[in-house]
Amino acid sequence: MQKEDLDFFRKWFFEYVNQFSSPDLFIKENIELKIEHTGRVCENILLLAKSEKISENDCMLAETIALFHDLSRFEQFMKYKTFKDSESENHAFLSVKILNKEKVLSHFSKEEKGLILKSIECHNMMEIPQSIEKHSKLYFFCRLIRDADKIDILRLASEEYSEENRSLNPALELYLPDTRGYSEPIVSEILNNRMAKIADMKNRNDVKLLRLSWVFDINFPATYSLLREYGYLETIMSSLPEIKETSLLRRHFENYLSSINS
Repeated sequence: MQKEDLDFFRKWFFEYVNQFSSPDLFIKENIELKIEHTGRVCENILLLAKSEKISENDCMLAETIALFHDLSRFEQFMKYKTFKDSESENHAFLSVKILNKEKVLSHFSKEEKGLILKSIECHNMMEIPQSIEKHSKLYFFCRLIRDADKIDILRLASEEYSEENRSLNPALELYLPDTRGYSEPIVSEILNNRMAKIADMKNRNDVKLLRLSWVFDINFPATYSLLREYGYLETIMSSLPEIKETSLLRRHFENYLSSINS
């Protein structure tokens, strides 16, 4: 991969995104949100890649994966007005479909093209498929994009929750109601050190817990370092309601993170 390839991909990305401009303020806000998210994930993935001391060529591959990982989000939101895949389409699969249709990666080798597309396809799965061999290059890049993506979603969530009296973006809250308490399956998964499932979410508190549960699927020491530095997890935890389950959950997260850091 050459630097000229990455320059072309960046240019192509913005040309592609421009077709989704809209006078509707709600659509405009969420399209811009995903453009900004893409830029942040590109920054994150490079920080993580460099912390792992990989080659310049692999850093460019990583940035390409980050640039295209949410490519379908623009079409998805224009068509369905939601980022919830279960009520629209799997955005990872759709991103791969768009890249193949547009032949954006057509001059790449089969190996590089496959690595980029498969990493994108796996970035939003509950876990990396067991068919992908651990310690393989593909497995490394799958882990890289998953961490880079999580960091920025946690950033966005923490910014939303830290601003008092701010009206939350309903699309980011997956249009769930702002009711009290938590769903029991969400709490159970967390107490067993597992990521919560989207299907179990019933309200906005569950959305917060689901995002916090991503700490159980972090792959690189640099990711934990960045989360500690930015304080995203602490901000989200401090926004949880003061009910009896909250202290138990907060303590569980703190103990888990302490065990990772020790």
